[in-house]
Amino acid sequence: MAPTNGATLKVGRTLSIIGCGTMGAAILSGVLESCSRAQANGEEPKISRFIATVNSDGSADALKKRFEAYADRFDVRRGENVTAMREADIVLLAFKPYMVDLVLRQPGVREALAGKLIISVLVGSPPAKLEEAIFNGDSDSDWGEIPRKEQGKPMYIKRAMLNIAAEFQESMTVIETTNMPKQYEETTDWIFLQLGKIQPVAPDLFDIGGVLAGASSALLSVAFDGMLDGAVKQGLKRADAKKILTQSLFSMAKLLENEHPAVLREKFSSPKGTTIDGLLSLEEDRARYAFSKAVIASTKRSLEIGK
Repeated sequence: MAPTNGATLKVGRTLSIIGCGTMGAAILSGVLESCSRAQANGEEPKISRFIATVNSDGSADALKKRFEAYADRFDVRRGENVTAMREADIVLLAFKPYMVDLVLRQPGVREALAGKLIISVLVGSPPAKLEEAIFNGDSDSDWGEIPRKEQGKPMYIKRAMLNIAAEFQESMTVIETTNMPKQYEETTDWIFLQLGKIQPVAPDLFDIGGVLAGASSALLSVAFDGMLDGAVKQGLKRADAKKILTQSLFSMAKLLENEHPAVLREKFSSPKGTTIDGLLSLEEDRARYAFSKAVIASTKRSLEIGK
């Protein structure tokens, strides 16, 4: 998806991150830094105030220390989810998926979210599940209306999935395609473009897209670790092997932007060479099938969580 025109976006808004753990903090870091740069360049930032909620004093202290340079625009709240929602223009849900009912069925949540853009980065939590919690299973609510409304104000829920490289503006975010006002679409795109690249996906493909964006790095780290072990067994220091292999991954990622992986393997493989022997060893151990199976298993689990 091409970047949207930032000039059409409102400025000076408040973003509340509900459940600011590892992923929430990564998003916060990337967007805070982007808005800080804009302000340093004499521009009014798209988001001027940030609120993060956590469950413990320890988490609150850690966030305050980590983002102390932004104390003039950043506030941490312990357990004040409803207040943070009420004060926000944009609400980002980043708590653990098993906490959906605990957080969203609290008294006052429905009213606090009325008329706002709600962005969810919760694994396996489709909009219908979030709405069920927000409206507390209220059968008198406008179930037939999309989006659902509170006090005549619609709630727009947007799902996205990314990885913690967002902190370094190197994430890939998949964003579920929905029908909502252009300003909310542009706002969502803008937030995640500050964290890396974005890719829209249809609702029925969101779970697999989310696995590729969010979980694939963890899966690939298994291959990475195995290659490090092999290098150490052959006499290379682990630190040196890690440095070499990390740069090789950057190189591969660049090449894969324009080449199919099969074409790359062909280019790397010389007759009677080292690469082809290594590839044949992987095929013998069914490495390709193992990774395919892992992606399928992760996707199934995401779908199960959403039920």
